[in-house]
Amino acid sequence: MYNILYFKDGIIMGEFEWDKELQALVLGSVYWGFCSSQIVGGFLGDRGSSKKIILFGMGIYSILSFFIPLAARWNVGILITLRVIQGFCSGLSSPCFNVLFRHWTTKEERATLAGIGYSGYTIASVLTFPISGMLCEHGFAGGWPSIFYVGGVMGLLWCICLTIFVFDSPSCHPRITQEEKEFLEKNSQTEDESKKRTSWIELWRVFTAPAIVVYIITQYGSSWGFFSMVVYLPLYLREVLDFNVADNGLLSATPYLLSLATHYLCGPLSDWLATKKFCSLTVQRKVFTAIGTLIPGLLMFLMGLFDCDNRELALLVLTLSVMMTEFCIVGGYQFSLFDVAPDYAGVITGVSHTLATSSGFFSPIVMALLTPNGTQEEWLVVFYVTGTIYLVCCVTYSLFGTSKPLVIKKRRNSLVDPSIIEPLNSNKK
Repeated sequence: MYNILYFKDGIIMGEFEWDKELQALVLGSVYWGFCSSQIVGGFLGDRGSSKKIILFGMGIYSILSFFIPLAARWNVGILITLRVIQGFCSGLSSPCFNVLFRHWTTKEERATLAGIGYSGYTIASVLTFPISGMLCEHGFAGGWPSIFYVGGVMGLLWCICLTIFVFDSPSCHPRITQEEKEFLEKNSQTEDESKKRTSWIELWRVFTAPAIVVYIITQYGSSWGFFSMVVYLPLYLREVLDFNVADNGLLSATPYLLSLATHYLCGPLSDWLATKKFCSLTVQRKVFTAIGTLIPGLLMFLMGLFDCDNRELALLVLTLSVMMTEFCIVGGYQFSLFDVAPDYAGVITGVSHTLATSSGFFSPIVMALLTPNGTQEEWLVVFYVTGTIYLVCCVTYSLFGTSKPLVIKKRRNSLVDPSIIEPLNSNKK
């Protein structure tokens, strides 16, 4: 997601005179569409071709990027409409990636391999900030429009690569060896054909299981912190730490650049710990989640105390916060979905991301209301709110999170949480 507005020496540049509320509306509008389509994308991904859904969604998203500058200059309502459509297309694609991971990764290597895949989000953050800052000042077509043209071209090239190299499952890949195909089909979590006949009652039981409810709550809180930093980090650097646009682009990317290294360390570490079995998988997920929520939450309370006189220390604290969140993504609660209900990875991802991504348009609005003047005192409240949300996530998952798989009772074809079954079995004994 790109911000049309950019700043130079404390002055808003460009032909748009948008107040903070309108900026928040434009920034958050993409999440409206993103939220509205994820359940559909997850449902279709579990039952059809994830590749085709991703290709459709990202192809339309990339094409619409070319029209964003024209819409911005023509009518802000049309701009918001296009961004909502972009969000809808992106939302269709997002849950399908988890379906692909389920087919193409084994349990012993899932954190490492899926972690590499998820690192694309971090790489995008690392590259987008400095490149966008550079294009705003030196790009073609008037500066900021070149961000969307370059993004559209890159998106279409990505779709071409997806068409050539990505397939839904090992069984339909034309170029892998028979040995590779047999290994993946045997060791990955392949699709349960009976799932295609899943009733709505069964899906209700899935989403009301305590393990899934806790997963969704943790996902929401973690996403609030992430979106807060991604959407408003450049604005905080300008308003409080007094960075100019060139420094803003480079320094905004610094936390994500260093967190990328953490990301690549967490995956192999998680797989190694799971293989050695120093503790149960549930305990391991809780420890990783605690690191990824407790530390960022505490650091948020420190973040608002810094001003331009100690900007380096502020950037260090912000960098540590973003780095620690990687423990949640790779090895923490995020992967408990594959432990608990792998056959429903797509639709659960769709529902959880729908709720979690709502923070993508709520958090900019809340921040705009809390920081009308951009003062340090106003930003202090923003960081307190974000830190509190992180701590609630930590406590919730630490107390109630689990990686025990949901059990399907074949006779009634119903799904129950093992935490309910185990006490019953012990009573019978």
